[in-house]
Amino acid sequence: MKTKIYTIPLQPIITILLIVLVVILGYIVYQKSIENNKNTNISIESFQSSSPTPTPIPISITIPKVEFPFKNIYDDNGELINVILLAAPFREKKHEELYETYKQQGLSFCGISSYLEFPGVINNPYEDQYHKQQNHDYIAMASTWLHCFRNPEQYLSKQPAVPNILLTEADLKDTDTYKPNPSIQKEYDFIYVCLKDNEKCDSGWQSYNRNWDLAKKCLIIMCQKYKLKGIIIGRENCPITEFCSGIVKLLPFLPFNEFQAEMQKCRFLFVPNVSDASPRVITEALCYNMPVLVNYNIVGGWHNVIPGITGEFFNDENDISISIEKITTNYISYEPRDWFVKNRGKRNSGSILAKFLIQHFTNINNPNMAYATITI
Repeated sequence: MKTKIYTIPLQPIITILLIVLVVILGYIVYQKSIENNKNTNISIESFQSSSPTPTPIPISITIPKVEFPFKNIYDDNGELINVILLAAPFREKKHEELYETYKQQGLSFCGISSYLEFPGVINNPYEDQYHKQQNHDYIAMASTWLHCFRNPEQYLSKQPAVPNILLTEADLKDTDTYKPNPSIQKEYDFIYVCLKDNEKCDSGWQSYNRNWDLAKKCLIIMCQKYKLKGIIIGRENCPITEFCSGIVKLLPFLPFNEFQAEMQKCRFLFVPNVSDASPRVITEALCYNMPVLVNYNIVGGWHNVIPGITGEFFNDENDISISIEKITTNYISYEPRDWFVKNRGKRNSGSILAKFLIQHFTNINNPNMAYATITI
């Protein structure tokens, strides 16, 4: 008997295999599509809910050591930050060219109120007039601002408003460096700084900035009524009221270390200034545990005067007696250094500055710095 051989038709098998292959490929494509959609949604959500990814500073950029009217910022390791401070009006074309050069190099700019009423209208009639002739828009030249003003909108009235913060260079004073020298004894009641403009003691940039006209009126009260002993730095050979004769010493401009020592011989600092953006001498005095007697109308530095703690305010010769009596009768109750160490200084104000810069400059070259300073 012959054995039957059964043959299976190939065409149906091939057709089935093709169908299965199409189904498998279709499933793979479908899964890939779902995965891609998920990834897209995550990216969109992430972009919408977080800050843009920081762009690293190009390796080719060398951060320059700058000079007036610019200032450098340093991180907590003393390294330069790729944000340049615009600190004062331009005085010549070279300053305009430097600004453009830094900008082209990829450096960013932060403004700082570090000079008179800058970036507002400067009131000192003896100030260089180049900036007025050029009519620069300094507010627009910087993307953020560190200011010293009670009413920042009066000086930073640019729309839309630029990000800004109340923080001055003087707030960053290193309290470890500026400490009272216990070997220096108190010899005077007050110290006042007003450098001489010329040999004739005529009015000028310094006398306007330090409010010499008001100071002379207040000195009459301080010497005649209260017999306060004092030091005036910079006005040697300049006439003052006869009531201060023999009790107020006039000294010339002093080298830094000599001035720091002379200041510590005094019990409090007298600051009649108005057109001044947070004088460093105020924070130096606070670091030396000296209360400060400050004109309430001063442009900057007012935020470090805490009545009854770091010092007192006055407006003019008509009300200075009230503040003098508070300081002289309650002198030992003031705690200026303790307050400054707890609230200001390199690590407190410097930490605030670092966070402000990291927040507003996404390409900053050290987004992990603990604090930032302006002077190292």
